[in-house]
Amino acid sequence: MKLHKPFVYVDADSCPVKQEIISTCAAYHVPVRFVTTINHLSGESDENWIVLDPMDQAVDWYILNRVRPGACVITQDLALATLLTAKDVTVITPRGEQITDADADEILLRKHMRIQNQRQGKRIKGPSKLTAADKQRFLDFFSSYCRKMQEFDERC
Repeated sequence: MKLHKPFVYVDADSCPVKQEIISTCAAYHVPVRFVTTINHLSGESDENWIVLDPMDQAVDWYILNRVRPGACVITQDLALATLLTAKDVTVITPRGEQITDADADEILLRKHMRIQNQRQGKRIKGPSKLTAADKQRFLDFFSSYCRKMQEFDERC
């Protein structure tokens, strides 16, 4: 019995590397699902797109309920990332950083501190602008992941 390679899921609501994901998955024949709410859909939907009602955390819940061990999720949502790593899922940020179980405590502590600062009315600075180096780091890491998935598929 041939095993099927896991999907790549993309938290697509605000993903800045969609084109890189599409081209890399096509090159390595890795199945991908972009998950977004109707409010964030920008006209590029096809059979690879899952479009959800605009409920709070709809994309997170969809991915959490469908992802299987060995899959890959691309997300900027670090709280979601900590939940996924516990499920033996490879999590990559659009900046090309892999999130692991070892990162969970620090991520959750930083989130807690941000919430506390917001409650105190302090201005919270968002992430810096995505650079070309960030995109290249993502592409390098993601290509390596897809190459491994292709090799796995060929062995099975």
